[in-house]
Amino acid sequence: MKTEKLEVPFGFYKTEFVSFDPIYKIDQNKPAILTLNSPFKFDGLVMHALSHYKAHLKEGYDTYILLPKGSELEKKLIEEKLPYYRFTQSNIFRNHRQPGMKRIIEAIVKKHNIKIIHCNRHKEIRMLERIKNMDVKIILTRHSPSALKTKYLKQFNTMFCVDQNCINRINTKCNDKKIKAPKIKHLAPFFDEKESLNFKPTIENRKEFFKKEFGIDLPDYPTIAMVACLRGYKNHQLMFKAVEKLVHKKNKPINLLLCGQGYKEKYLRDLAKQLKIDKYIHFLGFTYKRIEVMYHSDIKALTTKDEAFGIVLMEAALIKKPLLGPTKTGVVNTIKHQKTGLLFENGNVYDLVEKLEKLIGNPELRKEYGQNAYEHVKNNFLSDVLIKSVENFYKEIM
Repeated sequence: MKTEKLEVPFGFYKTEFVSFDPIYKIDQNKPAILTLNSPFKFDGLVMHALSHYKAHLKEGYDTYILLPKGSELEKKLIEEKLPYYRFTQSNIFRNHRQPGMKRIIEAIVKKHNIKIIHCNRHKEIRMLERIKNMDVKIILTRHSPSALKTKYLKQFNTMFCVDQNCINRINTKCNDKKIKAPKIKHLAPFFDEKESLNFKPTIENRKEFFKKEFGIDLPDYPTIAMVACLRGYKNHQLMFKAVEKLVHKKNKPINLLLCGQGYKEKYLRDLAKQLKIDKYIHFLGFTYKRIEVMYHSDIKALTTKDEAFGIVLMEAALIKKPLLGPTKTGVVNTIKHQKTGLLFENGNVYDLVEKLEKLIGNPELRKEYGQNAYEHVKNNFLSDVLIKSVENFYKEIM
């Protein structure tokens, strides 16, 4: 591991380039790229940024990533021995509002002749404000299904959207506000596909795994995994109500495994007790064992009110799990109804119960859907396929 200080005129914070051997081979015919990654914690957006960055390295791009020192992403990059820029942030300011960021970015752009800057969050445009004479294309990857605020729509001319519905909403809003719509391409999020493709369980036995890793004596019931932060829009309460109906009205007990943290945890724990299903609900918290949790489950489900795409669905598909999710959301990219899994009417607990019953009671159907899901994701959403779409977009905008 080597560190090289970045010389920044009147720099506010220390910035370093961290590198490892071997150095990746660079194709000089491809544009140099910088990716901004302001989040400190690891989440789906950061997973996309990491996998997106690795795909560019593999394809020979002169590519760089800028992130806060000590962040979860830095730990991942050190673990995988991938080069990056890091800045020492102040705890007083949010990471996309750090003083002096424009000087840091200007120095990186000048040093490497950067032609494209990727923003993974719309607020990262604040890191680029008031930068002078910067002849670069700025591309936002929009992970949310909602349209941007007008002030941000005016700042981004080019954009990837992981949800087709978001593209429609942005174009409608631009038309209503009479502002020029950005050039947008629909693109699935990059993710760590190898984690699923190369997955091998540490413990083959389901009961032994959950006992050892989480201290849970898991009953021998059909098991559903939900990998999602415990926040309101993820709509866990809909699944809780479905579990209540399955357990108490249909006498079909199940295990519901929740991987994730969030401000709704206390509410959900109280709801589980209120519905008298708390012994069927298992809060696993944040875990790096999410792939193994899904492997030891029978069904991968999401009940989100408005999901842009759902990286965890692609992860589950690559370990051949049947998928379950709501209509009118971005999960329809992965869940092809009655082929890779089942779609239930968004927000309809009775339809959710019906679809759960169908999957729970039919192991052969689950196996068929799991195999189909694997083929669908492998053929359409792996990095080798996605990077070609990205490269074509570069050619269009350069």
